[in-house]
Parts: sequence; structure tokens; C-alpha cells
Amino acid sequence: MQNSKFNRKGISEQVADTIKAKIHAGEYEVGERIPGERDMGIELSVSRNTVREAYKILEAYGYLTVKHGTGVFVASPEHQIQKMTEAFFVSSSHIKDFFSVRKILEEWTVKWAIDNAENDEFNELEQVVAEAQEIVSSADIDYNRLAELDHKFHMTLANKSHNVVLINIMNYLIDLLSESRNKSIQIPGRAIQSIKEHAKILQAIKQKDAKLAQVYMTEHIESVEHSISETSIKEA
Repeated sequence: MQNSKFNRKGISEQVADTIKAKIHAGEYEVGERIPGERDMGIELSVSRNTVREAYKILEAYGYLTVKHGTGVFVASPEHQIQKMTEAFFVSSSHIKDFFSVRKILEEWTVKWAIDNAENDEFNELEQVVAEAQEIVSSADIDYNRLAELDHKFHMTLANKSHNVVLINIMNYLIDLLSESRNKSIQIPGRAIQSIKEHAKILQAIKQKDAKLAQVYMTEHIESVEHSISETSIKEA
């Protein structure tokens, strides 16, 4: 007999919400092994199958991780964010949506970086831009290193924001586009264009002009999106 505190409709979802509330309340801590399906079913007065479905729901949302042969464990907040961001970008058909989300995040990234960073905190960004400029001016361009520097520029900015949630989201979002980034950096003229755009963003940041930095960042993201879209059309 199911416990009256759960409605029959959507009971697995309700059980999942109950377990999630326990996690949020600290009853189950990150990394802790939670009760198995049978014991949790007894505790909540529901069937073992209901608990199994609830665990699947919570695993899909990143709240739990299942280690076969070991048990079910409370996932870290970083794992939850990863699960969330993976849902944003699952195929090339979602590139436009991905860039729409990224533009919003990157605009706030530059603002928070300006608001929270110390005067000498942008030396690392200057080094990234300088190294990239040196690479594109050489006879034998190292595109793999340019892709790494592109990633480093955006993640260094995110780190300067000192916003932990933003940093984790940006990390996963940018990683999801790694294949497209590696391709786009080899598009004729794209690498030089990106470096110029990075330099403009950096200059605005050093001037502590948040609005101008946001404008330059938006222009940069839209420029990269256009390059990737154009290449995809030609390859189709």
C-alpha cells in the first residue's frame, strides 16, 4: 500500500523530489552512499520499483551517481552543473541555441571580471593574447595551441569573475564546443580575427569599461558563430 503522502500520479517524481529535499537539507551529503532501493522504499513506504525510477530521475538530473556493484551516491554540485549543461548542446543542430546562451553568459563574465578583479589580475590575459599573436605571425602555425589559448582566454576571464557557478557552467559549455572550436580556428582568417577581437575585449576590460567590453564580447561570439555556421553550410 502506497503511503498517503504520495499521490499515485507521478509518484516516482514525487519520491525523487523528497530525496532531493533530503540532499538539499544536508541529510545526505556529497559523496555519501544513500540507502539502497529496498531500504529507501521501506523508509518512504513506497515500492522498490518506485525508488528505482526515482533514482533514475535524480541520476539524469545529476543529483546522484550510480556505481554498479557499490551503490548510489550523492553527486557534487559540479556534477549537477555538468549534467545541466550537457542538455544544452547535444548535436550540431543546437549550435545556434548554444551561442545564444553563451552570449548571455560571456557578457556577464566580462562585467563581473571587471567588478571583482584586482588591477594586476589581467596580466595572464595579456600573455594569452601575446602568445596567440606570436603564433599566427609565424610561418608554421600551431592550430592546436591556438585552440588551447582561445579556451584559456575565455576561462581565465570566467575565473576572474570569482563566480563559482558561472565558472563551472562556462567550463562545460566551452568544452562542449571544443570540436567546433578546433575546426573554426583553422578557417582562413578566423584565428587572426579572434585574436584581434580578444585584444579589443582585453583593452576595454583594462579601461574598466564594462559596457564596451560587453559589446566587444558579443561581437566576438557572433563572429565565431557566423564562421562556424558558414563552414557547416559549405560542408553540407
